[in-house]
Amino acid sequence: MNVRWLNGAVAAAIASTIGCSGEVAAVPSDGGPGHDAPAPQDGGYEASPPYDGGGVADSSPIPTEASPSEGDNCQTPGVDCTVPPTPPSGAAPPPTGTTPHDYAIRQLFMGDTDRTGVTSAAAWQSFGYNLDNLVTTREASDVCTLAPGASKATQTDGIGGIDNSFGENILPILITTTGSDFGAKIDDELAGGTFTDLVYVMGFDDLSGNTTTATGLTGVLLAGGNYATVNQGPPAWNLATQWPIEPESLNGCPAGVCPAGTNPVTSAKVQFPSAYQKNGTFVGGGGSVDILLNLSLGGSPFTLSVHSASLTFAPNVPGSVTNGTIAGVLATSELVSSFQAVAGSISTSLCSGSAFQSIAQHIDQASDIVFDPGTGAVYNQAGTACNAISIGLGFEATEIAPPTSANITGPTPVAPSPCGDQ
Repeated sequence: MNVRWLNGAVAAAIASTIGCSGEVAAVPSDGGPGHDAPAPQDGGYEASPPYDGGGVADSSPIPTEASPSEGDNCQTPGVDCTVPPTPPSGAAPPPTGTTPHDYAIRQLFMGDTDRTGVTSAAAWQSFGYNLDNLVTTREASDVCTLAPGASKATQTDGIGGIDNSFGENILPILITTTGSDFGAKIDDELAGGTFTDLVYVMGFDDLSGNTTTATGLTGVLLAGGNYATVNQGPPAWNLATQWPIEPESLNGCPAGVCPAGTNPVTSAKVQFPSAYQKNGTFVGGGGSVDILLNLSLGGSPFTLSVHSASLTFAPNVPGSVTNGTIAGVLATSELVSSFQAVAGSISTSLCSGSAFQSIAQHIDQASDIVFDPGTGAVYNQAGTACNAISIGLGFEATEIAPPTSANITGPTPVAPSPCGDQ
């Protein structure tokens, strides 16, 4: 296993405990100069859009820019923040699209590669959005208090103030524990139908290259079940593909059992009731919207609960969307619990003891932002303990058949834990 990017002592401890072999490329315990405010590297990353949100980032080369000074925010002259396209102002027209679209996520960019698939330790810097109105360097003091022992590098933002501590600090843990091909394995499982998330939208203009601006769009997000198991093979990824829907993503389905005729669209727990399209880009979420991303880790379901989540994507060609982004925060305590639930599937040595405690401590030290679970507010304020981890992911999605009640599966079976009663 090739262990990269992670703090040298933590990486070595984890690797030795779970039986990894190969060189551990240690970095200085304080984060090292490679974790300073990011200076964009060679091409392939998305350029930071202007603060007015004039479109989703593309894959053009990022120009070199100076490191922002402490105290910069999105209103500082000369600072361009990477934010979602802003809502249309004035009397925006109603949606021009009339055909509903059901997009299944087919590829996820976790932050170890850019959108062209080129591996880079700096790729995370281009995924996500600025969540706290700040452009933070490691020297900044106007931010929340890091966990004990955390490097100041933890608070360093990506391009345009992108907040993505998951990509910078958590992804290396996943790579260390599961292999350097972690992202590739996620995409292989997506392609094979092991899991996906479905984004069903109404009012979206999907014509290639359109610059439509409209309000009044709606949408929902549904958890896709294991297509390969239900249908004895991989999906065709076309308009005839009927993807199974997990009842846990629906309201009114106690213990995973839905009444006959349940409408998955109206029953979806995750709703985008005030979505819009700006210069062609779909924008949904924000505020109190929580997105549950059902991934697979070590062959076991691994759920990321993204709070105060925003979801954006741009039209590609009819039948697919591109430049998708999911951004928000993970409650640190929830992420520790989610990882602990699947750790034994990676290695039974992670069921308890020092190895998992090292991982749990490193997860805690990745906290870079504040999340109020009562209000859904996300902010960054000096004197307040960081209790959440910012996250930004990219995705591509393909249109499939609309969801129906017939697609809803039974309760998701819970696999026995490799850790037993530990």
